[in-house]
Amino acid sequence: MNDQIKRYLDHLPGDFEPIVKQANKYYSADNKAGVRKDGAIQIFNRTWVAPENYGLLLFPPADNNLLDKFEKRNNLKTPKSYHDILGIMNGCFVYGFNLFGLPESLYSTGRLNRDFLCQFDLGSANKFWKFEYKINADLFHIGSRKYSPDENIGYFIDDQDKIISLLKTGKQIKSWPNFQDFLSDEISIAEDMMLDEIPKE
Repeated sequence: MNDQIKRYLDHLPGDFEPIVKQANKYYSADNKAGVRKDGAIQIFNRTWVAPENYGLLLFPPADNNLLDKFEKRNNLKTPKSYHDILGIMNGCFVYGFNLFGLPESLYSTGRLNRDFLCQFDLGSANKFWKFEYKINADLFHIGSRKYSPDENIGYFIDDQDKIISLLKTGKQIKSWPNFQDFLSDEISIAEDMMLDEIPKE
């Protein structure tokens, strides 16, 4: 395994074990795994989706300066649990599962760099996207996953620091008391859906 990728994965705490497990599982199936100029780890090149599509795209940590810019720009307070997560991994894509983060170009220049795929913006999620859901406006929107061919499920942190998954109707699908159980359950579902979509030829 690439030394830089190995160091990145080795430094992830136990809560991120479900992501580490996926990275280790699919790394050997990919001769294009590597580290982008922005430090993002890309593993499992899925050419049947698109030439530069990767099953896992893991972003490097957000520093305190970036987190401060995010909160000031959006007039938002990040729940401590997710603030800590961003300081370890600033968003990710794992098959159809994603955690929102802070695109560095957006918070340093005011414009999103579209030269490569950035993480979905946590600010846009909490100022705009979450209002597509029939939910309590106090919920903090942290991510989403493909739920069906025509619907996504949204992930939110509530005032008890639980993670909950909701449909746009407001129907709750599940809740988790901790980040590791959440990742384990949802990434397992995302992996199964991804495997079903691999062409059979």
